[in-house]
This record gives sequence, C-alpha cells and structure tokens, in this order.
Amino acid sequence: MSLKSAKPWSITARLTLLYIVSASVILLAIGWYLHQTLAETLAQDNRQFLLKEIQLLRTVLMEQPPNLGRLADEQSEGMDLPVGRYYSRILDENGHSLIETPGMEALPTAIQFSTLADNDAAVQKIADGRTLMLLTSGSKTVPQQTIQIALDISHEAALLAKYRRNLIGALFFGLLFSTLAAIFVARRGLSPVAEMTRHIEGITAAQLDEQLDPATIPRELSNLASAFNAMLLRLAKSFAQLNQFSADLAHELRTPINNLMGETEVALSRPRNTDEYREILESNLEEYGRLSRTVEILLFLARAENTGIPLRTTRLDGRAELEAVCSYHEALAEEKGIRLVCQGQGFLYVDAQLFKRVLSNLLLNALQHTPNGGEIRLSLDSADDGSASVSVQDTGCGIAAEYQPKLFDRFYRVDPARSTEGTGLGLAIVKSIMDLHGGSVVITSEPNRGTVATLYFTPK
Repeated sequence: MSLKSAKPWSITARLTLLYIVSASVILLAIGWYLHQTLAETLAQDNRQFLLKEIQLLRTVLMEQPPNLGRLADEQSEGMDLPVGRYYSRILDENGHSLIETPGMEALPTAIQFSTLADNDAAVQKIADGRTLMLLTSGSKTVPQQTIQIALDISHEAALLAKYRRNLIGALFFGLLFSTLAAIFVARRGLSPVAEMTRHIEGITAAQLDEQLDPATIPRELSNLASAFNAMLLRLAKSFAQLNQFSADLAHELRTPINNLMGETEVALSRPRNTDEYREILESNLEEYGRLSRTVEILLFLARAENTGIPLRTTRLDGRAELEAVCSYHEALAEEKGIRLVCQGQGFLYVDAQLFKRVLSNLLLNALQHTPNGGEIRLSLDSADDGSASVSVQDTGCGIAAEYQPKLFDRFYRVDPARSTEGTGLGLAIVKSIMDLHGGSVVITSEPNRGTVATLYFTPK
C-alpha cells in the first residue's frame, strides 16, 4: 500500500505523540543531568580525599630518615571510613614496598598502578566485585618514593546503580502518566472542534442562517469560524439566487410554451385553410425563436461562470468598433429618431466577438429606454498601460436607485409589465463577459436624466 493512500493521523494522535516525545526528551535530559551531577560530585569528593591523604603521606616522607611508625599511623587513620575502606602503599625507588596497609596485597598490583599518570585517578572493578578508585603520585624526596592509594567506593557504585534504576523507573511511569495526560489534554483541547463539528452537522440547506459565534470559540479557531460563516452567507446567497433563477426561468419559459399550446389548440379546434395554418406556424416560429434565444443565452452564461470561455484577445481600434456597432443598429435608431454619437480614440485588448456582443446589448438597452428624438453617446477613453473604458450614455427615462443593485440579476426587469421587450438577460451577459476579461461594468442613472453604462478594461 502506498504512503499516499494511507489514512492520515488524527490531530489527537499527533498531539499525543508530540507530547510523549517532548516529555521523553525532557525526562531523559533531567535524569541524565541529575545522574551525572551526582556521579561527578561523588568522584570529586573521593579524589579530593585521596589527594589530601597523599599530601599527608608526602609530608611524613619529607622527614629524614623516613619514620615508618608515623607512616603506619597515618595510613591506619583512613582504613575504616564510613563509606568504605582506604588502602595505601609506599614503594622505594626500586619498586619494593616499604610499607602498606593490610589488604593492600589483594588489590591491583604495582603494574596496574603504574599505568596511571601522576595524580591521575581511575576507577576499577576488581575480581571480588568491589569497585575502587586508584591514584598514584610521587614523593618530593630524594630518592623518590611512589605513593599508591586506593579507596573502596563500592557503596557509592551501588548507590549510583540504584539511582539509575530509580531514574529508569521514574522515566517509565513518567512516560505512562504523560501518555494518559497527553490523551486527556489533546481531547480536552480539541473539544471546541468537536462542538463546532456537531453544530455544522446540524446545518441543512434550510438552516444556513445558523452561524457559529466566534466570541464563544477559542482564538485559534475564530478565523475558521469566521470563514465558515462567510461561506454560509455565500451559500445562502447562492441558494436564494438559484431559487429566484428557477422561478424566473419557469416564468420565462411558461409564457412562450403556453402561447404555443394555446395557438396549437386553437388550430386543432376546427379545420383551417392553408393560409391560416401558415399564419399559426409563423406565430409559433417566433415563439420558438424566443425559446431558442433564451436557452442559448443561459448556456452561454453557464459556460462563462462554470467552465469559462477561452478568450481570443486581440488589439482592436476602439473607435472603429464603436462605429461598427452603431452602424449595425443605425436602422432602429433612425426609426425612433435617436441620434447615435461616437467619440474618443484608442485601442482595446479584448475578444472582438464578445466585445461587440457587450456593446450591442448596452446599445439595445439604451435604444429601448430612450424616447424618440433622444441621443445616445458612445465614448472611448484609453491609457498607455493598456487600460481603457467605454461608456454608453443615453437621455432616456433613467433608473431609480432602489432598482440599480439588481440590474445584473438574470431575468430582472425594472418594469415587469414590459416583459415582451426582452429576456432580462442582456445585462447578465454583459457582466459575465466583463468578468471573463477581468474588467467590470458600472451603471449610474438618475430618473428622467438618463443612464450611463461604463465598461472598464484593465491590462493583463
């Protein structure tokens, strides 16, 4: 099984593992430090004791001739210590023993002592199981004698061994307790996540207003709660738009379908001649065309919003494009006595076909809502960085402020009674095409003073 298909660890498991590893490192570090501190303290005390004894023996050896009795007395003073026995031996310049404490002969030989440097201590375990600290040093007399001294530290070695066992036991139980504490702390710490999960699981499409309260959630999760609430708001808005779109779509399709059914039922109610059937078919064809245009526009909007439409951006002469669109609609404008004016110079970096569609939609809207004898002005303004703006200004009836926020909604009409004049999708198409170009569209209007629709194109 590949690592990618393996199920990731839960946050509780990760926190528990990290807590255990952290506790293990801390306990090991503390245990090692305490053990080394105790061992070094005991070793330093023992070495200081041996150095002090060597200094005393050196002082006695300075007397000439050597006082063996005093040496024996000095050596016997440390033979029975509370923590262990003390042994010493003094060798002459030829390596022969001048005097030594009882039991010294059973300890390491002179050869083993000779491996030590002057005043250098070493710890050695002998055959009978005892642990000794050995130290050797030369006297300051002529000829020079050698002082060999040993201290039985078996008790301290046993103490350190017991201390190590206690540390291991403490580490084991400490890790066991840390594991249990880590599981408890992790679950306790993640309880707000579980509460958020339970709250989220209870939210349905009909309960999108039941948001999380960031004030009751820990600070680390407040951003997540705010993002979730923002998502709920977007979903609620999308659901509302979808419901409204479904209702508007049903209304838009119902009218031509009812017309088709009614005319067909009338046609079938009695025999008719060829001209009557032809008239009915021509009427039906108009309704079919209306249905076809509505479906085509909806498909365009769906592609633009969900899958995107590939743009074929080219450099266009903006003034020529404005004049071409005006020329296309010139007949309708002359019929209503509306004057079309083009002004401005510059270049546009847009998809030629989509730009013409946007401009035609805006111009058709202006022609529909501009009274006879009015004027529609198309203006172009471009900059050196590739940005440009195109505005369509009319002298029509204008739009009240309360209607302006919904102008780009699908099937929305300011005057529902005038539904036969269009599908209510023109401005929705304009917005979708501008979104594809990375631009924007802004409409400003005042009742009885006209409307200005401005397209803003930004360089990519």
